[in-house]
Amino acid sequence: MDDERWAFEEELERDDDPPRSSAAEQVSDEDRISGRDPDGVVTVVVSPEADVLSVVLSSEWKQSVDPRGLHSAVTAAANAATIAALGRQMDDVARNPPPMPTFGATPASNADESPLGTQDMLRLVEAATAELEQFTQRAATVVDRRITAESRGGHVDGTMANGQIVAMEIDPAWVAQVRAGEIESEILDVLRQLREAGTPPGLADGPQGPAIAEIMGLLFDPHRMARRVGLEPSIRGEDT
Repeated sequence: MDDERWAFEEELERDDDPPRSSAAEQVSDEDRISGRDPDGVVTVVVSPEADVLSVVLSSEWKQSVDPRGLHSAVTAAANAATIAALGRQMDDVARNPPPMPTFGATPASNADESPLGTQDMLRLVEAATAELEQFTQRAATVVDRRITAESRGGHVDGTMANGQIVAMEIDPAWVAQVRAGEIESEILDVLRQLREAGTPPGLADGPQGPAIAEIMGLLFDPHRMARRVGLEPSIRGEDT
């Protein structure tokens, strides 16, 4: 009878598990990267970009760790998954180096061939410096600040700094009463919030802006730069 009741409770727990998100379903099994705490209590699965896909507690996690210590296992597993994803990214870059950036380069027939005088160059450098400072300020707000998040259920809190989880708080009284699916869902909610807040769009692409793009385009096309500053003859008939 006890076995039947145990099996029934397990079935209920599986029914309460949250459905897989569409984002998780789009990541193939071979691209899923797992991180675990040293005791194997918590498994955090991420994509190659380190987006959090799922959180899984071992079936006998309460026999392995006190509910008051679950937060440490979650922190270790989440950081292990992030580090593994970064390692995968570095391996991918080493095997398949990215193409040289074009910096907004246009076809030769449309490339800017207008002369660049001393004042033009100074203005261009000043504009690029301002764009770089804007990027640095945006990056500093992410790198230097501690990001916090609370689960929608209100039982889990997390803190991130420099891309790593530095603190997790999980209500031990709540953990002792609810099923694993509920715990996994609220932990997943917090980890996803921290990940999203810690990776604002645009920063991964580096400093951007029309002045930076123009300067980098000139550096990667030295003959056009030489023509524009008057060190080589123009290729445009009207300029000869």
